[in-house]
Amino acid sequence: MTGSFEVRLADVRVGAITTGSDGRLSFRFSEAYKNRVPRPVLSQSFEDDLDKTYRGRKPGQLPSFFANLVHEGRLRELYVRTFGIARDDDLGLLAAVGRDLPGAVSVHPSDEVPLEEGAPDSADPDLERVPEGFRFSLAGVQLKFSMLRQGDSFTLPAHDERGDWIVKMDAGAFPGVVQNELSMMTWAREAGFSVPLCEMVDADRLGPVAAYAQPDLKAFAIARYDRDEGSRIHQEDLAQVVGVEPDRRYQFTHEKMVNVLYRLLGPEAYDELVRRITFVVASGNNDAHLKNWSIVYLDGVTPTLAPVYDQLSTVAWPKFDRKLAFKLGGAAEFGRVDRVAFRKIASKVGVDPIRTERLVAETLERLRDAFRRIGPGLPLLPDHARALREHWTKVPLLREAGELP
Repeated sequence: MTGSFEVRLADVRVGAITTGSDGRLSFRFSEAYKNRVPRPVLSQSFEDDLDKTYRGRKPGQLPSFFANLVHEGRLRELYVRTFGIARDDDLGLLAAVGRDLPGAVSVHPSDEVPLEEGAPDSADPDLERVPEGFRFSLAGVQLKFSMLRQGDSFTLPAHDERGDWIVKMDAGAFPGVVQNELSMMTWAREAGFSVPLCEMVDADRLGPVAAYAQPDLKAFAIARYDRDEGSRIHQEDLAQVVGVEPDRRYQFTHEKMVNVLYRLLGPEAYDELVRRITFVVASGNNDAHLKNWSIVYLDGVTPTLAPVYDQLSTVAWPKFDRKLAFKLGGAAEFGRVDRVAFRKIASKVGVDPIRTERLVAETLERLRDAFRRIGPGLPLLPDHARALREHWTKVPLLREAGELP
């Protein structure tokens, strides 16, 4: 797809994505946006230079912030079939789902009717035939839908509505994935982490998307933290924050991640980051890459950590290796993670390593206590529970804390 597309944050025009004669896709901020006071933040990756033209790495590729909004895997295949868009047409896919992107950002054809406050967006007539719940984007490979909750049931949004829950399908490739994610998220909440409402859902509660649910398998539903009674709360994942493309989401380290967010969010965020990394290790999650960490802008300007999301115990499936998504204190594998790894994070950021060790120990004890209370009632499959307990015997940091109840 070619042409010009307007980028908005809620009702604020931010800039435009355009296609050059060489096929390169570019994004530039508008003068009105740059001069706006107060000015809502689109991404930290742009804040150092609002005058720059941001381009994709090669023709047809979106600049990194927008590339991270485009579907992958099974989701991409579904949308290619649904919209009849070429598989490599990233701009076409982004434009098709541009009205329900994560956070407050949206993308619209530049020839749309001008936005009026309180008026619904205009739309491509061809898209009106596609249910609104199919016209949303959330990065990742798992099949998922943006839906409205109505009592105990879920339905696809109408044209002038926005989904307030994400429903993920259990395709069976990883048996028990829904029970696994719900268990990890419940465990995190019980241990004191901020976790959105979530639950398992039977197919008969999913209305028109029940056809995408596998027989006798559950779906996982989680409330969207970037929606609040119909309004949008802007957010961006860490791949967008640091300005890398989605295929580079594993090319980082925990030290770099903590350093970036410490400088951006302040000392208060450091403790929470250490706790969350401790949970990643404790739960055996080797897929906690850059896109599984996000910040939100509750006032449109000031970033804070988003709630915990997308947490799995991947050690439950033998097909996953025992490597971390990225190194932790130089350790690439769970079996090498110890207290020294966290001391290295502290030293990199310039905070007290002894206090950091205490924070890790306190978090592990809190996790053990929480699991003791709720473990027997979690829907975790028996072989997943066994794999998790075995994981605690293989990781030096966890073994030192004591066995998982």
